[in-house]
Amino acid sequence: MGIRERIGSKQALLVVAGLVAAGVGLWIGRALPTDTATPQVLQGTVSIVGTNGDEFAVALEGGQAGTSFGLGSVPWKDANNSWHDSGPIDCLKPLSKGQHVRFGVVHVKDPAFGTELVAWVDCSNGAS
Repeated sequence: MGIRERIGSKQALLVVAGLVAAGVGLWIGRALPTDTATPQVLQGTVSIVGTNGDEFAVALEGGQAGTSFGLGSVPWKDANNSWHDSGPIDCLKPLSKGQHVRFGVVHVKDPAFGTELVAWVDCSNGAS
């Protein structure tokens, strides 16, 4: 076997090894779970906040039907544009109503959580 044949065999082996590695990488990438979601941004006028501040009803803008949402501990932005990791949300105080609110909703398929989860709340758009 000459030098040219040996070099050609090594190059072919490297090409095959590269293709196999790329295929394994693609397979692993597709097999990994994707735990991210982009929230749908909604806004409207609050109809009422529950007595514990853990739920609210809102008349949505843009001709969308009004609906209600449960609230867990979510990040929220105050009227000064400062973000908070948790705690009572300024514009969603218990039994308040009439304030404008903007919020992000993630659609989920788990019936234990309903179909929509509030991901964040923005109180900086004229909310009181």
